[in-house]
Order: sequence, then C-alpha cells, then structure tokens
Amino acid sequence: MLSEKIKHKFYNLSIGLKISMFYFGLIVVSTCLSSWMFNKIYLDITHKKVSEVSIQTLNSIQSNINLMINNVDSYSKMILSDSDLQNLLRKGNVYSDLNVQSKVSNYLYKFIQAIPLIKSVYVFDNTNNIYSVGAQILPTLQSDQIKYAEWYKEVVQKKGGYILRLNGGGIAFHNTQDNYVSLIRLIRDMDTTDTLGILVINIPEKAFSQAFSSLAGKKENNVVILNEHNEVIISNFNTGKIEAKQVEQDKFIDFESQVIQAANEWLDTTSATKMKKIDQTEYLVSYVSENKYNWKLVSIMPFAKLFEENAVMSLVGFVIILFNSIVLFISAVSISRLITTPIKDLLNSMKDVEKGVFNEVQVKTQSREFKRLCKGYNIMIMEIKKLIGRVIEEQKIIRKTELYTLQAQIKPHFLYNTLDSINSLVLSECTEEASSLVEALGNYYRASVSKGKEIITIGEEINMVKNYLKIQQVRYPDLFTVKYDINTECLDYKVPKLILQPLVENALYHGIRPLNRNGIITVGADKQEGVVRLWVQDDGVGIKPEQLDAIINSKLGEGTGSFGLKGTLERIRIIYNGKNAFEIKSKPHEGTEIILYVHNDNEEED
Repeated sequence: MLSEKIKHKFYNLSIGLKISMFYFGLIVVSTCLSSWMFNKIYLDITHKKVSEVSIQTLNSIQSNINLMINNVDSYSKMILSDSDLQNLLRKGNVYSDLNVQSKVSNYLYKFIQAIPLIKSVYVFDNTNNIYSVGAQILPTLQSDQIKYAEWYKEVVQKKGGYILRLNGGGIAFHNTQDNYVSLIRLIRDMDTTDTLGILVINIPEKAFSQAFSSLAGKKENNVVILNEHNEVIISNFNTGKIEAKQVEQDKFIDFESQVIQAANEWLDTTSATKMKKIDQTEYLVSYVSENKYNWKLVSIMPFAKLFEENAVMSLVGFVIILFNSIVLFISAVSISRLITTPIKDLLNSMKDVEKGVFNEVQVKTQSREFKRLCKGYNIMIMEIKKLIGRVIEEQKIIRKTELYTLQAQIKPHFLYNTLDSINSLVLSECTEEASSLVEALGNYYRASVSKGKEIITIGEEINMVKNYLKIQQVRYPDLFTVKYDINTECLDYKVPKLILQPLVENALYHGIRPLNRNGIITVGADKQEGVVRLWVQDDGVGIKPEQLDAIINSKLGEGTGSFGLKGTLERIRIIYNGKNAFEIKSKPHEGTEIILYVHNDNEEED
C-alpha cells in the first residue's frame, strides 16, 4: 500500500524534477563509486610506494650498520697491530711488563674515549689471563675455560677474521639490560702469524640506534634487527612491546614475536613486503636479509597511519570528484530545463486556455522537436480562434435575427393595439390625448428604427422606453406609475438597441399586470467605477426561485417567460463576454429588479 502511494506521488512529479532526481541519484552513485575506486587505487599506489621506500630505508640502515662494523673492524686491526700489545702477548702474559702494560692501557683508554662505537675491550692471552678496558665486570666464563665458548672454534677457523656475537655469545661482558654486539677475533703475531690471544670489542646498543634513528622515520615505523639465530639485536620498540588498542585491560601486542615469525617465513628471501594483520589491525611488514652476517632487518608500520598521513591527497581527490559531480549535476539540470521550459510554457498557455484566453506560444528553443510541437500547438490555437470567431459571428447573426423577430413581434401587435387606442380617443373626441399618443408612437418607432443602427446611446434608449410607457399608460390607465432615476452623465454611453424596452415590457406584463392593482415601475441609470448600471425595478408578483434559476442559467424554455427578456439577456451575455453582465434580484410577492452592467469599451456592431 505504501509502495503504491510512493509510486503514485512519483508519477505525479514534474518531468523536470524527475530528470533532476534521476541525475542526482546517478551522480551520487557515480561519486561514491569513483571515490571508492580512487581510494582503492590510491591505497594500492601508496602501498607500493611505501613498500619501496621501506625497503630502501632498510637497505640504508643495513649500509650504515655495515659501515659501522667495518669501522670497528678497522679499529680492532689498529688495536691488535699495536707494538706494545704485540710485545706483551709475545711474552705470553699481558701482566709481564707493567710499564708496557701501562702504555697499552693508556692507548686503549684513549681509543675508547675517542670512539663511541666501542664500549669495552677485552684481551685474552695464551696463559689464561684477562685484560680489559672499559669493562664493568669480569666475564662470566673463567679464563681457563675460554676454549669451551661456543664461538671459540669458529674464531680459530677464521684465522684472524672476526665474528659477531650478540651479548658476548653466551659470555656476559657487561652487567646491563641493554644489548651489545661483540666483535671477536684472534690476535696473531704480526711477524710469524702465530696466535697470541683473543680480542673482544663490545659495540653498545646505542651505536646501532644511531645507525638508523634518522632513517627509521616516524615513531610508528618500528625497525628490528635480528641476528642469524633470529635473536633481537636491537629494536626501536618501547622495551620490545607496544601497547595495543585496549580490548581488555593490560593487553599488549608482542611485536618482536611477530617480527621473528615474519623473518622465519622469509628465510630464503633477500627482501620482501606484505600486509600482516596483527590484533585486527593491518600492518605493513618489510624485510631485508644481510648476507654477510646473515642478519635480518624488519620494519613494521600501521597501514592506517600511512592513510592518515596521505589523508590530504585523499581529501583533494574527493573534492575534485565532488566538484566534477556538482558540475555534472548543474549541467544535467540545465539540460533538463532545455526540455522542461518549453513544456512549462505550453502548460501555462493551456492554463490560459482554461480561462478562455487563447494565446500563441512564443518559445525560444534549440530543439527541432519542440519547435514542431510549438508550431503545431500555435496552429491549433489559431484554428480554435477562427472557430470561436465563426461561432461568435453566428451568434451575432442569431441575436440579430432574434432582435428582428422581436421587433417584428412588437411592431404589428403593439401598432394594432396603439391604433385601436387612438381610434377610441378620436371617437371620444379626446383629440389632445390622441395627438399626444400619435406623437409618442411616432417617436417610439423612429427610435426603434434608428436608421438601421444596432448601437445607440443610453439617452436614446431611455427616450424609447419613455415613449413606450407613455403609450402603455394610455392603454392601461391607473395600472402602473413610472419613476425615472437617471444620472445624466450616463446618457452618452453606447448600448445595444432595445435592451431596456423588453425589460420594461416584462415588468409591466409579468410583474405589475397580474397584481390587478396599481404598481410602480422604476427605470434607472448610474455609473460606478467606470461601469454603467441600467436597471428596471417593479413591485409586482416577483419570480419563483426555480424560474429565476432557469433564467439566470439560460434554461428558460418556450412559453415559460418573455421572449424579449430571454433574448435580451442572451444578447448581453454575448456582447459583454460572460454571465456577469447582468444581475436579477427577485422575491415572490415583493417584486423584481434586473440590473445590466454596461462597459464603456463596446463598439458598434456590424
């Protein structure tokens, strides 16, 4: 039921509104679809670009770390090639010569002070003695047990090359929670290449932090460095963990475990990126493997942060799409107006037709179809005007014929009755009354002929009525009394001939005469707001309501009233274009008043 009402209302909408609604819906859908596609494509491009930048950043961090380790390698070579250290170690005991040992201590101390990359230096000689500079504690492994360290055999196999171990490779050289990387190598005689001992240089965590702090970018870009055993060397996570979106209280995400898991998935890959969902959040994970040390660099960045950083571009794209949509909507409305404007003009013209005004449509349109439609409509209006003109002419001819019929009816009977009255007066030797009656009869017929004119002045019409009533008063003495209420300013206005005489005759024969007593007939003329009022009033028997309704609505049939009254009212309707040209007021047993409204712009009929 509701859908039918909506459908009915939609069908009743104007065609312009329907077109606008259609284009609006189409543009909304296309805007949403375009925005979605733009965001999709933009996110794909952003993902690709950020992935490339992330890999480049990791490669740069890797290069910095390699450069730092190469520098430490160079520093280690400078230390083991020191002549004082070489002489001490050749003696088999670093404590054999205190003067030389003091020189070595000063050298190493200044070395550590000048180079922040080095936190401490340990020297193991062949007699199980340990010498250190910058150390906070002694190694957890006894000096005579150094051969049992997990990395000892690998160092020996390197034959002077170095290895890297996280936090001493099982031997604690520092009492700290921070990680450090130990560079371990054999100290060999510069002359004989014999093994003199083992050198351990510890690189602090902050040295690695400096290697990528400027390249890792914003704090959301988290970087982790793993050794060959997937142990975390360093990360810029907050104590290795980042607080997650709190679904439950004290809930944290262990990102380092996620990094290790990603590294295990990419064992045979040198570099890669992928999207990984961690706790319902998408992260961009990037991976680079360092082949020389078999270290791995992994970065994790929330993808939502990338979108937020590029929100301006997304907003600009949306604004552009929205602007284009608005332009398209305005264009669509303009195009719809090109269609609907001629239709509205036609509809307005049709509304004028409802009011009886037939105007041709003058519409400027670029559409050939509407030009043909307007042309056809104008042709139809012209034909209707012609038809109405013919009908009016035919009605005029009919009314003229009725007028002539009325005059023909008046002339014989009125003339015969008047002549009988004159004859009676002459036989009664009432010569003056007879002469006056002959004069009135002549004036009446002279005015009724009016040299063939159909339009006469109100003064001429009043004179005709006066002569008519003068004759009737002779014929019907003591039957009625006449009163005239004439505004002399109205006498020169033009009216159709014989519009008052039939009303006076109707008042006499149908209003006063049935009373069987003396009645009063009043004839008046005045002017109100540019319209002349002519009225005939009697105090006779009046008109019944149903008969009055028939007269007003042109339903008066033959034999139901005065032919002169009916013809006169019809003439008034035609000449003054409507039913409001007259007014009839009547009550049974009180009398009747007929008012004619005469406009002053009428012209003489042909």
